[in-house]
Amino acid sequence: MTLRPLALAPLALTSSPALAHPGHGHGDGHSLLHYLSSPEHVWPAAAALLLAAVIGGAWLWRRSRRRKDLRS
Repeated sequence: MTLRPLALAPLALTSSPALAHPGHGHGDGHSLLHYLSSPEHVWPAAAALLLAAVIGGAWLWRRSRRRKDLRS
C-alpha cells in the first residue's frame, strides 16, 4: 500500500467552498491591510509559514548531514 492516499486525505477533509467572514465585499475587504490585520487570515498564514519553516529546516538539516557524511 502506498502512502500517497493517506497523505492526500487531510486535504480532502479540509477542502470546502470558500466561506467569507464579515468584512468581505464591503469597503476594503480585498485589500492587503484586511489580509494582514484580520485574524481569520493571519492565523492560517502564520501556520503555513511555520509549517514551511519546519519542513525547510528539516530539509536543510538532513542535507547538511548528508553532505557531512559524504565528506567523511
